[in-house]
Amino acid sequence: MEGVGRADAFPPGAFGCMLPAVQQPVPFGKYILLERVSVGGMAEVFKAKSFGVKGFAKILAIKKILPHLAEDEHFVDMFVAEAKMAVQLNHPHICQIFELGRHGGDHYIAMEYIGGKDLLSLHNHFRRTGSLMPVDLAAYIGACVAEGLDYAHRKRGPDGEPIGIVHRDVSPQNVLVSYDGGVKLIDFGIAKARVRMYEETQAGVLKGKFGYMSPEQVGGAGEVDHRSDVFALGTVVHELLTSHRLFLGETDFGTLEQVRQAKVAPPSQLNPDVPPELDRVLLRALARDPDQRYPTAGAFAEDLQRFLRSRGHGDSAKPMADWMQGTFTEDIAKEKARHEIYAEIDGVEAERPEAANPFAGRVDLEDDEEETALWDPVGFEPEPAPPPRLAAVKTRIAEEPTPLAAPLAAAPTPLPVSPMPWPGPVRPPPRRRRRDALIVAASLLVALTGGIVAYMALDPAKRAVGNAGFVLRVTPDDDLSVYLDHQVVAERSPVVVRDLAPGAYVLRIDRPGHESWRETLTLSAGQIAEIDARLQPIDVPPARLRIETNPPDAELEINGRIYSPAERQGYLEVDGTRPVQLTVRRNGYLPQTQRFTPEPGVSRSLTVALAATRGSLFVDTDPPADVYLDGKMMGRTPRTFDELDVTRPWNVRIERAGFRSLAERVEFGERRYVQLERKLQPQ
Repeated sequence: MEGVGRADAFPPGAFGCMLPAVQQPVPFGKYILLERVSVGGMAEVFKAKSFGVKGFAKILAIKKILPHLAEDEHFVDMFVAEAKMAVQLNHPHICQIFELGRHGGDHYIAMEYIGGKDLLSLHNHFRRTGSLMPVDLAAYIGACVAEGLDYAHRKRGPDGEPIGIVHRDVSPQNVLVSYDGGVKLIDFGIAKARVRMYEETQAGVLKGKFGYMSPEQVGGAGEVDHRSDVFALGTVVHELLTSHRLFLGETDFGTLEQVRQAKVAPPSQLNPDVPPELDRVLLRALARDPDQRYPTAGAFAEDLQRFLRSRGHGDSAKPMADWMQGTFTEDIAKEKARHEIYAEIDGVEAERPEAANPFAGRVDLEDDEEETALWDPVGFEPEPAPPPRLAAVKTRIAEEPTPLAAPLAAAPTPLPVSPMPWPGPVRPPPRRRRRDALIVAASLLVALTGGIVAYMALDPAKRAVGNAGFVLRVTPDDDLSVYLDHQVVAERSPVVVRDLAPGAYVLRIDRPGHESWRETLTLSAGQIAEIDARLQPIDVPPARLRIETNPPDAELEINGRIYSPAERQGYLEVDGTRPVQLTVRRNGYLPQTQRFTPEPGVSRSLTVALAATRGSLFVDTDPPADVYLDGKMMGRTPRTFDELDVTRPWNVRIERAGFRSLAERVEFGERRYVQLERKLQPQ
């Protein structure tokens, strides 16, 4: 039942669309554009080829501002400024930017080409197949992205001062997984520009992105810091593990409200393969209060890597590569065939004068909420015939089937496009655009009328096939498991299911503490049935819990409800038919979460002791030397450092004239006292 369900599933439209490949190579400055691979509300991305001396050639990606934004000087200035910042980033988990350039009136970025899939495409795959991503691979992707974020957050400029990078748009379409197992974060450098541009233009442009913001980003209480990216990455990894959207309301406002409240269930509730230790990591990354989250993306990465090591996995990308190559064999073969054709293109075409018009037949791409205008460019001569070698390649490309384009450096939520999109048009006068728009509208009206007439001429029974469905309203409306022919289609009410073939279906609804509801539904062609179901509670005695915390004033939360100290005197009654998620937290301590299923009518006592987040580090050397902690000179050894945050690593450097310097990274783990003793070696 692909696409059925609501807030718990990735809606079909959320995954973008496959774009038609450019049918002919197009010169673009010193590059040749081979095919367009993505387009969105801000930019379009092309697979391109560059050339050097003695036959050197390289496949890369060209990202170009869309024409309607290229006219906005303020946006172009931000695009340029942020791209200059991004070009300073060089990390294995960040897409490398090679050049910021301008060709004609078009600003563009030349960047690393990554053959593979973005996480939105992977979600689409899992939704189609009804499967889940292997837990270890989801954790591996999260660890890689967290490493890239940590590098960017800590990046310093030439003056030694932190640049202060915050990505602000960590989302599935901005994480790419290559076919060889590499994981890359994209759109660094223009993320802040994008946020500013959205804020200064019309509302609604961020549609589809609200679910990947942090609570402080939604609240707008002040400038967000790097911990906002930690929360966003936690959202992405949670969704990888569950194949369900974490924050998705009926409206954009509803989504924002869910993010603001940040009530997060452990991923194991939807994926039983997720172990408790990974639940704890994700819940900490997704803490509503930034002070309760991981202090850095690096600390988040270390916990994910520690989890992977505990399961026998190292830092190798091979398991990821094996899974990608085994899952997308056909796509890899198609891309390889295209690249064999592209290998025949030489640099002659890139050097020829471009007085000719390579843009004939272009569709002017505007924002999805604006009118799309088709027009014939004026003031151009017909394109001269290409050299014989390139003409042969163009013919072969036109005869090849359109591949599934790898989603490179995708711009926000791709828009449906028409064939043959080309860069850099010269816009016609407004009067000409209005006239052509009227012509197009009239043509579409004629075509639509003909389609309606043909549709009505069909046999009524055939015309209605596929339009049957139902609307189901359930009381109570939450915490449901709604089954259609033994497959879960929703977890909340109302449930809307369409495009069903006529016939009989079995509906079943389960809810903890309630009797199952079951009904056989027979649908005829064109029928949309409306069903109301009221679940009857089962008379089950509550379970009783007595919980003591150490320290005693720690906050206690059970299934999302926080209990005051007065309420915790004695036993607490909880629903004996539902799993209990118990969380204990206090400033200065590591939070602890437990999940278990109580027994109805049974009393149980628990003691939860929290571990302090402060520890001591003792450093001693022979002979005595200067010791630096996180780059700051702290004195001579022996030296003890108290009140250190044990949730993060500490960088220790030891120096003495005439001796070799030492640099070590200290992690407390479960310890609260670490002793570092070293004998220095003469130079």
